[in-house]
Amino acid sequence: MINQELLKSSIESLKMIQSELHDDIDSSERIELGRIIKELESCNTNITPRQLLIIVDKVISWIPAVERLVKILLELGQ
Repeated sequence: MINQELLKSSIESLKMIQSELHDDIDSSERIELGRIIKELESCNTNITPRQLLIIVDKVISWIPAVERLVKILLELGQ
């Protein structure tokens, strides 16, 4: 039951990210995000929390501000 709630919450979060970033990410990322959402909506509880975290992490990396922050942190570490 917890996995289903986590999945539902994650799908809603990804939809909000999709809506907010519509004009800020390139078309290939928009298409991939739409595909990911549809795939998650069609799966039952076959996805583990770890797999879900990996998917969400991938999407978060597309957010321009996060991408810039990661680049800055990497530069500071050199």
